Amino acid sequence: MPSPVGHTLAGICGFVLARPHIAWHQQTRLLYGSLLLTNLPDIDILPGLLLLGNPGAFHRQATHSLIVAAVVGIFVAWLVGRWRLNRLRWGIWAALVYGSHILLDMLVADPTAPFGVQALWPFSLDYFISPVTIFAKFDYFNPELGMVRTILSIPNFLGILWEIVVLTPLVGLAWYGFGTSDRRKPLGR
Repeated sequence: MPSPVGHTLAGICGFVLARPHIAWHQQTRLLYGSLLLTNLPDIDILPGLLLLGNPGAFHRQATHSLIVAAVVGIFVAWLVGRWRLNRLRWGIWAALVYGSHILLDMLVADPTAPFGVQALWPFSLDYFISPVTIFAKFDYFNPELGMVRTILSIPNFLGILWEIVVLTPLVGLAWYGFGTSDRRKPLGR
């Protein structure tokens, strides 16, 4: 999987694309929400870390599913409907931002089985990975190094640099190509 830096850059893209459609005073909440949604699938690291001492024990399974992305979208649609915002538009936005995490994880050169993510859970427990991978695996835990030294390792650092090189132009494209258009209808209403 890409690092949290790569996923955060994807979340910034989601924020930039939705930013012109909300009031300026709500943009900070939108940014936080986008960053939360795009990193949320990795919450599956916590049970393995806290219960087994292995962050990868449950990683890339249920939370990395398109079904969960749809459920998150439905939840956000319900939530914004309470604020009298357009449920359909914001629900689709939330599902896509969450789904960006799944897509990025499928683009990782995964060196160990099972390869990829359980994108179709609960209907299939198979793992799916793109035939073309562009990111290096970000490693959270190597038993020989421990978690902190693994996270701060040179391969992880180089992988983060590559994510920045690949994803920063996408943030720029979102900002200059789509994120500043005044011709669009507001998503909020």
